[in-house]
Amino acid sequence: MSNQVQLAKQAVRSYANNNYEYTDLSAPLMIVPNDWFLGTQLGIFSKDTTSQETITVEEIKTGYGLIKDIHRGARHTVISDPTRKMHAFAIPHFTLDASITPRDIQGKRAFGVDQLETIAAVRARKLEVIRKSWAATHEASIWHTIRTGTAYAPNGNVTYDWYTEFGATRVVVDFQLNVATTDIIVKTEQVFAAMQDNAKDGSVRGEIWAVASPEFFQKLTSHPSVKALWMAYTQSPQILRDRMTANGYDARYREFTIGNITYIEYRGVDPEGNRFIPANECYFLPSDLGSDNFVQYFGPADHFDFVNTEGQELYAFEYGDNRGQMIEIQTESNFLNVLRRPQLIIKGIVGA
Repeated sequence: MSNQVQLAKQAVRSYANNNYEYTDLSAPLMIVPNDWFLGTQLGIFSKDTTSQETITVEEIKTGYGLIKDIHRGARHTVISDPTRKMHAFAIPHFTLDASITPRDIQGKRAFGVDQLETIAAVRARKLEVIRKSWAATHEASIWHTIRTGTAYAPNGNVTYDWYTEFGATRVVVDFQLNVATTDIIVKTEQVFAAMQDNAKDGSVRGEIWAVASPEFFQKLTSHPSVKALWMAYTQSPQILRDRMTANGYDARYREFTIGNITYIEYRGVDPEGNRFIPANECYFLPSDLGSDNFVQYFGPADHFDFVNTEGQELYAFEYGDNRGQMIEIQTESNFLNVLRRPQLIIKGIVGA
């Protein structure tokens, strides 16, 4: 009798003919979404923490001028102190929870194996979904802010336009890639000029990253002027043999450098299928990002144990009720992506 019970626990019912047949369980077929984390890999946003629910940015504007001659004995020319302006921004609050109940385990077969479900397996499975959801959210927030110039807060609990906040204007360069006679080097110099002339951080920009949609990347690399430059350069990649794989990244990404701008093709989408880089668009960023141009600020958890403590990237808590009927997993992240110098982002378009 005990052998029959053991057989029943390990067998899996087949729905092929009738409900009385049993069959071996094959290896599971896993359907897993692609992971897209180029924004995180590039380190576009540096990370900073605060012990409060808001951050304050002091904008200091310094300058100098030309010195004019004066009559001897006249009052000397004097300098003026720098001007400053205070900005305060609330940090949005994001949460994601899960729960485990006896119904998740009692009488349930574990995923992909012929054995009963366990609390540990259910917990691990839910934590994996939570971890990936947070990673996808942070990646989506990066590209939302790069693309729109605004804070990531889908429900609108905070609304900040970084161009408005810091008095900047987004530059858009039309590459006219549908025109065969377009000079790509001239367009490249327009990007450099716009970024360097508007940076106002005292730095010299020598190299630039360009994260491009597949459409933009394809039209750029197949443009007649680019092909001509390829043929003229003796060390050009073997484009008829090798794929333009991006250095340092996996084979999904293609990379191409021209005029000190490195273009990276990004086909990434969020879990809802929304593209990070819209069709026919490209976003240019300085390769030397600095430590304070684009910053992701993290605030403390909404929890007594973390009141007035420096924020962390992610918090996770687990609670069990006194009746033994539920285990609750609570997670939260409090973050704000700030473009402190939004003018360093240049938008490129394919053009008409």
